Amino acid sequence: MLKQLKPDLIVGDITNGNLDCQIDDKNISYISQFVDNQMITECARDEFNFILENMGYSADKRHMKIAEVASYFGIIDLLDLTEQELSGGQKQLINLASALILNPDILLLDEPTSQLDPIAAEKLIQMIHKINSELNMTIVLVEHSLERNVFFANRLAIVENGSIMMDETVDAALRKMFQDDFYKNYLSQIDRSCMELKLKSDKELPLSNRQFSKLLTQNKNEIKYSNISSKSKKTDEVLSVKKLSFRFDFESKKLIDYVSFQLNKGNSYCIVGPNGVGKSTMIRVITQQLKQQSGRIKLDGNNVSSKNNDIYQKMFVLPQNPALLFVSDTVFGEVEFQLKQKNPNIMSQQVELILQQYDMLELKDTSPYDLSGGQQEFLALIIGLIKEPEILFLDEPTKGLDPNMVLKLNELLEDYLATGGIVFANSHDLVFATNFNYVSLMFDGKLSEFKQPVEFFKDKFFYTTEINKASRDSFPDALTWNNLKKI
Repeated sequence: MLKQLKPDLIVGDITNGNLDCQIDDKNISYISQFVDNQMITECARDEFNFILENMGYSADKRHMKIAEVASYFGIIDLLDLTEQELSGGQKQLINLASALILNPDILLLDEPTSQLDPIAAEKLIQMIHKINSELNMTIVLVEHSLERNVFFANRLAIVENGSIMMDETVDAALRKMFQDDFYKNYLSQIDRSCMELKLKSDKELPLSNRQFSKLLTQNKNEIKYSNISSKSKKTDEVLSVKKLSFRFDFESKKLIDYVSFQLNKGNSYCIVGPNGVGKSTMIRVITQQLKQQSGRIKLDGNNVSSKNNDIYQKMFVLPQNPALLFVSDTVFGEVEFQLKQKNPNIMSQQVELILQQYDMLELKDTSPYDLSGGQQEFLALIIGLIKEPEILFLDEPTKGLDPNMVLKLNELLEDYLATGGIVFANSHDLVFATNFNYVSLMFDGKLSEFKQPVEFFKDKFFYTTEINKASRDSFPDALTWNNLKKI
């Protein structure tokens, strides 16, 4: 729907109705949900020049435009860095600056924070709000998460089965969503908790952390903390990493610097941290897609080596781009191919049973490349679970998933862990991270000590959940809305 609002991006055929737009296409800018797909040149300066040259700007005007936009966005130091040197957050900021360099009237944003760490996402949303309020620009934002952006919206619409099923002011929309068992999962943690606890407030939704904290203090005697976190298991070690180091070339800094840890059977581990600190690289080195400069990796007591194909039977990696795993023309074919690796005589009815189990039967004849980003992520995870590996490595698994699909993902991982499997993930979704047995922060090539979620998050100011920020004066261990219950 978002692409239909910009004539140059229209996909498919319009079967009914028409778009009445009072402005030219060049005055509408669009930013894709895929950060890496937007930049087409080597660096930001070239990117800006390319856009302005195509619009016929003189060299002097181009120079002034670039100076103005780079100053406004605070990206002067990034202008000549190559794309490989930029973090996800920096790329998205450059994408935003590129979209605005021609002073559009309308800005279309497709999940602009889905691949950003919490702090980078917060900064980007603040910048979008500044553009909206200071430059009087219309913003149309498509999102799964209402955690940050809902504060800056004037209206909230829900699209379902190709139709707009609700279009309200934000306060009215949030209250209606809470009455719907499906859509209440989309609510921000603060607003969900406030309505679940039936806290009375004269403030409109969404509530700020300060407003919610005040309500908790006023009603502290009627609320209790409920610990719902999964217990870690004292089990056998399956994988050990000792003094691991890696860098891309001799002159670059170490992305992984003398890291050691171990993974035990039946437990889950999550790494959080800023974009560009090496979280994905860590997974690629452990699974020998990249070779470490020093250190030792052992799986089931044996050294891990790329020459030993047996490790790929025991480890499965879900990459940030799940389409890299697809080998078939249909969703049915993908699942059938994986099942036949284990049993060549698999029947089509058995394939359909698997698809039905994972609520993907209706998509069986769809090309995996035509699925949404979230559906691709889910299909890739199903492929991984079919393989029954000892360790499941997940690189940003909630990227592109709506809140109900994240709940389904949690259920699938719980079932997998119950069989003795290990989950090792990195994620920018801090609420998702609270479901793991252990959490660690990666920064500057180092991993902090793995700790249980409550112990890890409760002393953080920025890398913690919104509920924890708002409730720490009254309930310091609370991390999510369902940690707070009415007495």
